[in-house]
Amino acid sequence: MAAPLPRPASLQDLGEDIQHMILRRIPCGIDRGCMSLVCRAWRDVMRDQRRRLGHLLPRLPALPRLLLPAPFSVRCLASGSRVCCVLSACCVHQDHHYLAVTPPGSRCFGSHDDGWLFIETHRPRSHKAIHVRTGVVRVFPRELERRTDPYPYVHRMVIHAAALSATWPHEPNYVGAAIVTSWQHPPLGGALAVPPYRRCIALWRRGWRRAFDPVPLDHYDAALDAEDVLYDRGGRCFFFLTQGEHIRVCMPVRLRDNKLITHWETVLFCPGGRVYDQYVRARYLVVSRMDLLMVVRFTPQPNQPTSKFKVFRVAKRNNMPDAYADAFPVAQYPFAWSELHALDGRVLFVGHGCSRSYEARRYPPDFKDGIYFLDDGEFYDAAVIFGIGNGNQRRYPCSDNGKWSDGHVQRCFPRPDPSDHSAPVWILP
Repeated sequence: MAAPLPRPASLQDLGEDIQHMILRRIPCGIDRGCMSLVCRAWRDVMRDQRRRLGHLLPRLPALPRLLLPAPFSVRCLASGSRVCCVLSACCVHQDHHYLAVTPPGSRCFGSHDDGWLFIETHRPRSHKAIHVRTGVVRVFPRELERRTDPYPYVHRMVIHAAALSATWPHEPNYVGAAIVTSWQHPPLGGALAVPPYRRCIALWRRGWRRAFDPVPLDHYDAALDAEDVLYDRGGRCFFFLTQGEHIRVCMPVRLRDNKLITHWETVLFCPGGRVYDQYVRARYLVVSRMDLLMVVRFTPQPNQPTSKFKVFRVAKRNNMPDAYADAFPVAQYPFAWSELHALDGRVLFVGHGCSRSYEARRYPPDFKDGIYFLDDGEFYDAAVIFGIGNGNQRRYPCSDNGKWSDGHVQRCFPRPDPSDHSAPVWILP
């Protein structure tokens, strides 16, 4: 019988190469912090590695973390928030840096860079941006003014998805753009009447009490209903992806006296050639490698879990031979969506108003490309947002989270219980 290998006298006896290999396989900062608490020997090893090999240790760009909805209580406020980290195999961390500072019952409707969450409180109804590390709050408008109405009327609104033209919500001259549902209050017909709800676009500048809807009612077209929004910093404009898979471009111009005017362009995409064999649950816009991508999310049937994704990039049709040129003239439909059959090293995190793209090659070798998604299937459901027809109880399923990679959906995140106030949301680095 072979003699057992001798145990090393200490962790230092493992050698620098093995120590470095171990640390490279623990890319999550929270996991490394827990690792340093195991014993003094590990703390010494990690401190020594940072001192001598700091230039070789991975300096990984931070990735979004999934904030799971949880009951709001004093205990939760004291203990921090439950977040899932993809660099830690989607494990749940009780992160004390992300304090649960949102008011009880707040609905998260998006996020912004540097740890800003967009939330809606119900009593009273208001929209805010809140910084998860410091608790700093910036207020968004809660009312909408239709300047194109024959008789200007102030409408109530709820925001479904939003994007800002600034790096931080506290910058003085930012412009906000959102996809909202609005209604008159009190509704026509009396206080007991059910108001007609309408999805529209809202724009505002910082400090405005009311946003405004720049689209005239007589220009309404269901195919141009906005489904997602992003801000392109290079072009200094907002892109709205519509249900017809066209793009509406809004370039805001800030004027003196806190005024705002907008220039609009509708870019029509040839619908020919895209045949979907499943139900489209959601569409997202994301900028990746200087390309504008459309990510389409599918389910076999409505109200079923996510089954697959398709990714498309913008392509010019030019004047080349085109099988759809007669039905959809190039002059009127100058662009088409060209499908990407492989992600080619992209790691996409999709969410309405907050999709982001990263490169898999900048992370450990076992980190593969794919699309991380969260359960936002009820994002535009008025019955959930307003509590219509279900006893005024909002109900978010919250369980359709995961990663799509190599043609398969992986349920890599823990399955949270349904929530009565909010779906999961990304916390962006």
